Amino acid sequence: MILLRPNVSIGIHVWRDEPGGPIVEAAAVGAAGFNWCGRDGRTPPEGFVELAARRGREIFWVYDSEKTEWGGLPGAAFLEAIVSAGLTEPGRLIGYGFPPGNTVSVPSVEPMDLDRDDARPFPCPVWNDPSVFPANEPARIAKYRRHQSWYRECVLQVGAGKFMSYDHLGSYLDKSLVESDPSLNFLTAEAEAHAVERAAAVKSEGGTLDPVRLRQNLLSSMPLCFNLFGSLRGEPEFLTLFQQVFDPAATQIVDVVCEYAPQPPERFLRDRTAFDAVVFYQTAAGPRFMGIETKYTEPFSATEYETSRYGEVTSASGWFKAPGSAPRVLKGSKSNQLWRNLMLAASLEMAGLHGQGSVAVVALRDDPGAAKAVKILREHLTDQRRLVWTPIEALLDAANGVPALAEWSLAFRLRYIP
Repeated sequence: MILLRPNVSIGIHVWRDEPGGPIVEAAAVGAAGFNWCGRDGRTPPEGFVELAARRGREIFWVYDSEKTEWGGLPGAAFLEAIVSAGLTEPGRLIGYGFPPGNTVSVPSVEPMDLDRDDARPFPCPVWNDPSVFPANEPARIAKYRRHQSWYRECVLQVGAGKFMSYDHLGSYLDKSLVESDPSLNFLTAEAEAHAVERAAAVKSEGGTLDPVRLRQNLLSSMPLCFNLFGSLRGEPEFLTLFQQVFDPAATQIVDVVCEYAPQPPERFLRDRTAFDAVVFYQTAAGPRFMGIETKYTEPFSATEYETSRYGEVTSASGWFKAPGSAPRVLKGSKSNQLWRNLMLAASLEMAGLHGQGSVAVVALRDDPGAAKAVKILREHLTDQRRLVWTPIEALLDAANGVPALAEWSLAFRLRYIP
């Protein structure tokens, strides 16, 4: 797997205990190592992995001329001056260099307060400026939009893009930037390559992958799905992760496809229902497949679709209790989309193409809509194993324990989890 950018970009990074508060730690990151300085009592990060995982990190923009005053690439004295600016009185600081990993205790120095608005490379508001966020939106969505704005500026190091009435929306990438670097919204080369492949395939089937959601919208679950399953699809160790969090009976991953709708639609649900991803795999008992529905902040579709074909599949598949009455409940706004996902899996199983089927919902733990939809559908399934609930955080925790996937897991967590 090829990560498209480091988890910790080259430059000056700072940490605060609270937004807008004084700097309590700072690091100057180079290609092969970093210098770090923090207030007395703080523990140095032992390496790049720990440095990347520390919360509250921001890129700290300073003029090149100001760096040069301290001897070119910022070193210990520069970092000590930045951290000293946050002290109310002289004290002690901790210094650390990686490699080789030496820790020293030093006195604070004359403060150098560079924490100001004009030390910025972008002609647009800072990532946490109120103007780059909608004035009124649910607190949960606001939390993740804020994180994506931080990621855009502090990791991707690009300005915010225009969206509808917003000259700069924090969670949006500028169209011209994406045209010059189409990879900005992707974590790995594999994710981007699969997105290009699937966009062409879906178009040939008469559908479309919204290029704006895919390339410019940092908050969208569409690129999230590619960053997850598009990244993992070619990794041999994905089998280990899949066994741990989805199906312990899996013995081989046959294929993973994002934005998948079986063709032709007339043979299945006769509509445009699709899986965000599907995993085809083998078990000792035969082939299986798992359709995946991914969510980040978007709710399940509230549109109440119902057709005669839905009633046929619900009745004939054997997947649903009381199939004659179940559609009256399942067509409701809280469960309609997930019901269609399960019917699509059921119709694919009935076609006899890929063996036994199931569906997994992959969403954040705090997603109330996903949890509610899963609860409703499970109450109507004849076999609850047909529907798997997998929090994204649990999947990443499991990936941390698979050495070949740990770096990807860290990059994914940094991108999506505040």
